[in-house]
Amino acid sequence: MDALCNAIDRRAGLMQKMMDRLDVDLEASALVALGTKLGGAARACFFCRNADECQRWFEAGAAGAGYRQFCPNAERFEALPHRAGKPAAPMPGTWSDQ
Repeated sequence: MDALCNAIDRRAGLMQKMMDRLDVDLEASALVALGTKLGGAARACFFCRNADECQRWFEAGAAGAGYRQFCPNAERFEALPHRAGKPAAPMPGTWSDQ
């Protein structure tokens, strides 16, 4: 049970770090589609197979858009509201621009 709790804590921490890094507004994002997009992002983080790569990216300084190469939530996070007050432009051909 400790291993499961540790895995959940680690994934939640990585998700929070990624949202902070991308300036995602958590409160505003929770209101988008009744929170379903944020919930989907949380599930994707929990089941992500790239947690080690994500951790290494943060340890290396989390520079640039390298997260797009491994993060299954890159498009979701980019489409959610940001602290600057407006969502990032969706990437063409993704679910977020439909």
